[in-house]
Amino acid sequence: MAKWRLKSRDGVEGADIVGFIGEGTVFTGELVLKGGARIDGKVIGRVTAPALLIVGPNGEIEAEELRATRLTVCGTVKGTLVVDDRLEIQAGGRVCGRVVMKSEGLVVAPGGIFEGAVEYAKPVEMENGSTDQPERKFGLSLAG
Repeated sequence: MAKWRLKSRDGVEGADIVGFIGEGTVFTGELVLKGGARIDGKVIGRVTAPALLIVGPNGEIEAEELRATRLTVCGTVKGTLVVDDRLEIQAGGRVCGRVVMKSEGLVVAPGGIFEGAVEYAKPVEMENGSTDQPERKFGLSLAG
């Protein structure tokens, strides 16, 4: 299986891309990835990506639920997204739906589109040492 090493524009090392769904391919069901992946086809269902997930310009995901550590969208993603670290919507990319961010790493580049609601959920240490998950909710529609 081929591996590609990616490096983001800000100099942070990317993950190995170990999976690829090519243009014209349609996957329906539950997709569980073991590393980074790029989707240029269509995925319908649940997606779990423990590393970088790239949705290429021709890629499309209709997510019942998409969980990713890092997500870069150049195509279209619709549904419920839970992103641990960073969500980048590049020029020509479109995200529609509900997004739950576990950090404040939401980036919409000029020409990218976000339609829906975003919730920021961050653990906060309480006086007794336990953590709680307060949420900050925002509803917005951005078109760059």
